[in-house]
Amino acid sequence: MDENQELTKLEKEWKTHFARFTAPEPTREMTLDLIQKMKKIEENQSPVDLRLELETTQNSLSTRDKIVNIFLSQWNFYGTTSWLLTGLVMIAITFTISVNTADPLFGFTNWIKWITLLVIAVIGYSFRPKNEGNEIIETLSYYPIIQQMFTRFMIVMGFQLVLALPLCFFIVGRESTILYLVSSFIPVFFFGVVGFVATFWLGQKIGLSLTLFIWFSQVLLKKELLFQVPGDDYFLVMNMIIFGLSILLLSTILLKNRFSVNLK
Repeated sequence: MDENQELTKLEKEWKTHFARFTAPEPTREMTLDLIQKMKKIEENQSPVDLRLELETTQNSLSTRDKIVNIFLSQWNFYGTTSWLLTGLVMIAITFTISVNTADPLFGFTNWIKWITLLVIAVIGYSFRPKNEGNEIIETLSYYPIIQQMFTRFMIVMGFQLVLALPLCFFIVGRESTILYLVSSFIPVFFFGVVGFVATFWLGQKIGLSLTLFIWFSQVLLKKELLFQVPGDDYFLVMNMIIFGLSILLLSTILLKNRFSVNLK
């Protein structure tokens, strides 16, 4: 037997080992029977209340864990990349003004103006309605929207102030005193509060527009009330008034339980 005949014989032997398998097509009666079995299983099982499970899990957490969870959720809503970009912009503004300005007092005034404008931009960005899906998630969250917004406001202000207070030393140099820290803290805090409160009561678009209007009105006025520096007339008095007004505006959030606010 030559080699070709032997290969042909082996091929025929192996073909006999393979059997064709065809899955049977389910009949109409089999399909209906399967549907009825699935319905019986669903009837015997009680539906899962995801909302109740969420509330049970949240109630089992300690107060510290609840605070940490809401801060982390709002930090993720804003995005770590956006925070890093905000910090880089603040640093870039600081070093640009400190290098190109010979007069520390004039440079400090311009620095406050740009930093507060950046605060307004960050407030507008962090309270923006991203899309309908995120709005639904916020509404269905375990935490009330007022707590979510206030937590996001605290993150924005905390991040801005942590960077703004030390950066002011690069502008005024050795002349830095506690008064310069006050004059950098008050405007940042004021515009943060105005942006937050206006957004809370009037919505994101109107709130942002109102805050920008106040900022531009101060920049265009010859006698600035919000951007005062040590040495100006009534410096301490004006800053105390601005700080008190900020606290009063922030306290209006407590009226949320008494009025129906249209949040958009």
